[in-house]
Amino acid sequence: MVLSVFKSGDALFDQGTDLVKRKEYAKARKNFEKTIEKGGREAVLAGIYIDIIDACLNNNSPERYARLASSLEKINEGFEFGLTEIDPSRLGTECRLLAERMSIGRMPGNNPAALEEKGNRFLDLARKYQSQIGNDTIMISEIVGIQVNTGIKEALYIQAWGYESLAAGAVMADPKKAAELLQNAYTCRKQLGEDGQNDMNLIKAYSKSVKCWICGRPSTGEGVHFLAMSSDISPFMRNSDDDILKSAPNDYNSVYVCRPCYTSISRRSDEIARDYHERAMQEMRAMEARLRAEISSVAAYSAIRR
Repeated sequence: MVLSVFKSGDALFDQGTDLVKRKEYAKARKNFEKTIEKGGREAVLAGIYIDIIDACLNNNSPERYARLASSLEKINEGFEFGLTEIDPSRLGTECRLLAERMSIGRMPGNNPAALEEKGNRFLDLARKYQSQIGNDTIMISEIVGIQVNTGIKEALYIQAWGYESLAAGAVMADPKKAAELLQNAYTCRKQLGEDGQNDMNLIKAYSKSVKCWICGRPSTGEGVHFLAMSSDISPFMRNSDDDILKSAPNDYNSVYVCRPCYTSISRRSDEIARDYHERAMQEMRAMEARLRAEISSVAAYSAIRR
């Protein structure tokens, strides 16, 4: 057996490609590093192999896909990775799109403006998948071991995420618009063969309108602009023709309250609870002080008696 230290860069490269076919990526990576160190004929391709292996070893890093896309720009001719024929230009496109998809997915969505930007970027990316990949299978997904889709199918997933993000950003200002956006997301998910039930549940909630049991104001958007509060509607009250009663849940175990009334009641309840807690703590501290004083008195008396 010839030690790798005595092998040429070309021999190390050939050995590395054999290791890739056996999916021994960590060992193959070392061979490609040594190929570059020794100035092997395939040093450029060895660097690309390293970037592909890095993506395989951590397939959830957008930075690695972006680096691989840049590396692939260094060659024009196709090559093999294991048993897979690689088109550098096509794989580079896929890597850039995948890196963008992951980066968008990690954008914070903690306010309406951020959610709107995230949603619009997802929709723009979906158009890129449709135009640049189309009905072809996404090769990089198969290589690194993530869900394999065609460009069209990937676009549908991304469109659904985009509309869902836009809806989440719109619901505080316009719940009916949010419901319309979710209808688009629901259509995408149905095309993917999913039931889209989560989207449908939100569509129904955001489209629902009631009158607040407390102030009587109309409100739209269950769970956002009005909420159910536990209550007991008596049989006498159930017979009323009042419009507010018509807005009550069918089980009559709760009433709908608009967000301003709900938050006002909740905050006042919190204030009362804090006040009781502070009083209880004061009394406990006073009791503790009295007990300590009594213990000290008993201890002093015992010391005198000795």
